[in-house]
Amino acid sequence: MPGSTTRHIGDSLNIIWTIASKDIIDALKNKIVVSMIIMLSIVLLMPKMLPLIFERAQTVLPVHDLGDSRRVAEFENDPAIAVQKLHSEQEIRTALCSAVYPLIGLRIPADFDQATAAGEPVEIQGYICWSKRHQVSEVQSELEAMLSQSLSQPVTIQLEGNIVYPPEESVLLLSITIINSVLMILMMGIFLVPSLLFDEKEAKTLQALMVSPASIGQVVAGKALAGLFYILVTAVMIFTISWAEVIHWDMVMLFVIGGGFFSVAVGLVLGSFYEKQQDMVGWMTALLLLLVGAIFVKLLGMELPPLVESVLPWVPSVALAEINRAAFLESVPVTQVLNDLWIVITVSLPLYALAIWKVRRSDR
Repeated sequence: MPGSTTRHIGDSLNIIWTIASKDIIDALKNKIVVSMIIMLSIVLLMPKMLPLIFERAQTVLPVHDLGDSRRVAEFENDPAIAVQKLHSEQEIRTALCSAVYPLIGLRIPADFDQATAAGEPVEIQGYICWSKRHQVSEVQSELEAMLSQSLSQPVTIQLEGNIVYPPEESVLLLSITIINSVLMILMMGIFLVPSLLFDEKEAKTLQALMVSPASIGQVVAGKALAGLFYILVTAVMIFTISWAEVIHWDMVMLFVIGGGFFSVAVGLVLGSFYEKQQDMVGWMTALLLLLVGAIFVKLLGMELPPLVESVLPWVPSVALAEINRAAFLESVPVTQVLNDLWIVITVSLPLYALAIWKVRRSDR
């Protein structure tokens, strides 16, 4: 009996993989899939091109001056430096992590004027954002040269261990990364998975699958596995480009698993209820706009009616965005992440059941 059960499971997995591998290969011939991959690559690369588009006219220098130093005014007199005066550690984190520039911030001690009065070499504590930690080596030496010239004495910026992380509230670049990641995962599932079913329907091979040894559940599982493969490819593209921003890779894994599970479920439902892709392009677009719009509403913190406020966290795209955001924060709100993952799974499971039910009915 145990051997029979093991053999049955092995045969079932073999059938699922046979269906999935065929779909994976066939998808490469699909113009929609190829165009989506090219488009996703362009969208993902655009934020990385911002430093090339927006060149620095000056070196932006956030300064947290604890003692209202008179010597900081000498930095301001340097035309190559744009001093940005800050008043707290929180403001340093926001300034350094909220945009392409600046790259380095300074913390000026209360006794800075006395320390520099002797004319000896000066060491200043500098801060960098986690996501920019690999970009500052050249900038550090340039900035040290500028400050040394302004103070007329050698200046060293100490960056070792002085890393700051994005604040809990989302900042611009982090928000763009979050929205792009969720959008890419949803698009791949919602547009690719239905096309796998449409191709079967147009080629009249879905009926052949139904009378083959494959069960309805195995057919659906095979389509889902093929969709998950391309979602994994999409995720690799996303996080290869934005790897420097990631702090918690375990949260990335949860996000990819949850995002793939939900978007494939939506794709299966759409593909099972429609016969041709052109019949449902409008519904696909409207659904994507609704899911991504909910993320914008959440990130912007808009004031909403109580009913909408209570429903919004249950929107799977919002839950996925929160899981994804946790990957870029200093500390992970574990309870919130697990709750968001539970929401994604709870909403997705009925969608899989609905897809299996509809495919089974179409076999009659």
